[in-house]
Amino acid sequence: MSNELETMLAQASGELKSFITRQATANDELTGAVRELKTRILDVEQKQIRNPRGDGDFGSGGDPVAEMAKFILESDGAKAFVGGSSKAVSIRVPAAMFKSAITATANSTSGTVNALYAADRRPDIVLLPRRRLTIRDLFTAFPTNSGMVEFCRENVLTNNAGPQGAATMSPQTTGEGELKNESSITYDLAQVVVATLAHWVPASKQILQDAPMLQRVIGDTLLYGLKLKEESELLTGDGTAGSLSGLIQNSTAFTGGSTNQTMIDTLAKGAGQLVAADLQPSGFILNASDWLSLTLLKDTTGRYLLGDPGSGVPPQLWGLPVVPTNSMTAGKFIALDAQRAGFIADREDANIQISESHADFFVRNLVALRCEERLAFGVERSAAIIYGNTGYAG
Repeated sequence: MSNELETMLAQASGELKSFITRQATANDELTGAVRELKTRILDVEQKQIRNPRGDGDFGSGGDPVAEMAKFILESDGAKAFVGGSSKAVSIRVPAAMFKSAITATANSTSGTVNALYAADRRPDIVLLPRRRLTIRDLFTAFPTNSGMVEFCRENVLTNNAGPQGAATMSPQTTGEGELKNESSITYDLAQVVVATLAHWVPASKQILQDAPMLQRVIGDTLLYGLKLKEESELLTGDGTAGSLSGLIQNSTAFTGGSTNQTMIDTLAKGAGQLVAADLQPSGFILNASDWLSLTLLKDTTGRYLLGDPGSGVPPQLWGLPVVPTNSMTAGKFIALDAQRAGFIADREDANIQISESHADFFVRNLVALRCEERLAFGVERSAAIIYGNTGYAG
């Protein structure tokens, strides 16, 4: 009996504790509800002071939110709740009043609902797509302190190396004392001028002060635009009007095209043209869409020719890396020996300067953000750059 009594007492104690906890929670909720309701009453009174025309009748021209609040607070149920005689209250609100008071008004310009809440904003700026820039990384780059870079290159090698006296000695002689063959080497001196790539944008001092993030974003965008132009110059610059003289301008034409030749065949022959000139192919430059076309090629059983799509193998053909970029014109390719093709000489690294010393910018509180760099691109060996079409239709 003592065990049963202890069990019953323990159960009763637990139920009592649970009841006390529920009561404390209910009291806290009631206290919070009363505090919130008092706050709303004060808010309604303030709105009534600002809008004395609102008489509390729905549709009379007053603030619909204030009208609904007044309707609720003056109801018998709300008064009983505030007075403490009722722990819960249910108030019926006319449907027309609810719709008018709660429904937000759409913005006439953007169509967004903004009457009942303030818009939030992402902390960053959504930028336009950025191209992955790859061409510069193919070449050796070094600094220069001049506006012109000269380099000496071997032009013609006439190699007459051979045995001593080979043209005159008989089988019985050793050739000692005979004249040795003479070879010849010619050199030429090449020069490339440092080009300046630059652009700028105007901005107000106020916006740069009030939105410091914008200054960083503008700076990053200016740098990207400059490097995008640099990549274009390295590929297609024609060397006129201060431009760089790029790869295509100094290339050797592809000579291996034939009717109905596949793109893979063409690229193999392009690399072979380099090998035939005693050069070492280092890779191919293709338009991104052309590379995509190659990756989608399948054999007769439906298997992809260039490997499993899920393998994550870097772009390559014939054991050589492929650089897919939209900077290259679709339908064209370059087979390259980058080590012997050329070099980049950096006179001034890409930088951004801000100044108000432009026109009347000082009195208008405007500044100019200028981004520029100075560099030269020297092509050492045109034979190391094979340029041609990717396809040869019959």
